[in-house]
Amino acid sequence: MKGGIGAFEITLRSASALGSLQAVRKEFPELTLGAGTILEKEQITQAMDLGVDFGVCPGWDDELWSHSQEHDFPLFPGILTPSELTHACKSGCRTLKVFPVEPAGGIAYLKSLIAPFRSLNLKYLPTGGIGRDKVASYLEDEAVLTVGGSWLTPRGLIEKKKFEGITELAIASLSLGNRGT
Repeated sequence: MKGGIGAFEITLRSASALGSLQAVRKEFPELTLGAGTILEKEQITQAMDLGVDFGVCPGWDDELWSHSQEHDFPLFPGILTPSELTHACKSGCRTLKVFPVEPAGGIAYLKSLIAPFRSLNLKYLPTGGIGRDKVASYLEDEAVLTVGGSWLTPRGLIEKKKFEGITELAIASLSLGNRGT
């Protein structure tokens, strides 16, 4: 946050993830906080109980989407194919994670995937293998809401508690999203 980042996601990939979400929410109530890698309905309920602002899924799941909508919980499900994108649209989802985008072909794949759907004014959050050097190319597309990446929080800096290095990365990353406006 000292580096200017006002929103981030903590993935539910470890036993300590819910505790981390709880600690971050308590320490930084103004932060827009997300729970990632949601795979079960119970995780949505847990995230809501912790005051998490949104959830992210690696793939599309009808049950998770319905549960999130029933509880008015913002959820960004993952898709990768035109069929998944079509299904998501028919389910009422208008903001989608595209994952894993880089192994699938990167920005060229994303542009091809979303081309037939442009008239629907959908928004996308591409993630999966995107390095700092590729962020700008994704953000040039008006349909891309934001880009996910772990370059902001390298494991080595976290393990060594070099938080000033993470702050510097955050400051530098903000310029990656400068669309020249």
